[in-house]
Amino acid sequence: MAHEIHLKNNKYRQWVKAGLGLGYLKEGLAPFCDYIGRQQHNDIINKIQQTKTSQPNVPCGACQITTLQPDHVRVSKGICPLNQDKCNCCFPNNKRPCPNNVCGAIYDSIIQYHASMPPVPFWKNSDAQQWSTDPWNVCKCFINAPGYKDKTSAVDTDCTGLLHVIINNKYFRSHIGCNVTGPNNLFSKVRQYRNEIFHSSNMELEESKANCYIDDMIAVLQDGKELIHQQDAQQAVGKLQDLKQKDFVITTECSEEILKQIKDEMTKMREFTENAATKDEYEELKNKVIELERQLAKEKEGQLEAGKEQKRKFTELEAVITEQKQVKNVFLLFVSG
Repeated sequence: MAHEIHLKNNKYRQWVKAGLGLGYLKEGLAPFCDYIGRQQHNDIINKIQQTKTSQPNVPCGACQITTLQPDHVRVSKGICPLNQDKCNCCFPNNKRPCPNNVCGAIYDSIIQYHASMPPVPFWKNSDAQQWSTDPWNVCKCFINAPGYKDKTSAVDTDCTGLLHVIINNKYFRSHIGCNVTGPNNLFSKVRQYRNEIFHSSNMELEESKANCYIDDMIAVLQDGKELIHQQDAQQAVGKLQDLKQKDFVITTECSEEILKQIKDEMTKMREFTENAATKDEYEELKNKVIELERQLAKEKEGQLEAGKEQKRKFTELEAVITEQKQVKNVFLLFVSG
């Protein structure tokens, strides 16, 4: 079968194991994030009903983020009272208030709940037309990275996106016992692990490193305030603990699942090219594509040795590699332009 040659390499097996751990981490976090996101949305809507409108429900669906007038008003030219950079309040000429007296208040709430200073909601991940009815479109404003616009739920979002929401959203922070401020907190460290695993140039990890990653994933899901009491989170902890057992079997299907996730990472690179603003950012992203290309090239080599029965999968990987060369050329075009 495909990947059998690689699976004989223990360091490759450890890399696959760590990648599986990220999947289990997502399984444990998604129901929690969905539940807290719905709670936050209910609180926002209830407050609007109490202060802005007497309607029993407040659906809208008419507003666009680019033209929405917030409820708050700028202090003076270019100065937002909520300290947001490039806030809609600073460019009022083409902005319109929400016809249902709802979306401007949600806009304000998102800024006020954002934990960074100054607050920097990632509006491009979200659809303001759905804010009044869809909690996850509000949550996605706290994922400070592109590539999540089409994610319709917590279950549909990878562990990196879920960790972004927890770290960047004050409402979520209030449901976490761990102090998530600063770059070295547990939740931020685990968020970084995904980059370290998926962007590994040789797809190898020492067993001690893989186990360290998994231990920290377990620690996230055993956060003492609420996650420790969540059934889904603790079921995921059990799966993570199983990964550390010496007799845990890493199958070819496990390996293929991690490679699929790497291909998904490739798709995000296209959106990165649309959002990166400087030549330095394009250069950094170009290098990430090159690293991912090396991973797929190595996998392609293993499939070639595996025999004719893997021709279909080899062809699929070949297409992905060719596609990423095209993406890399786009990077080079911008870098040289």
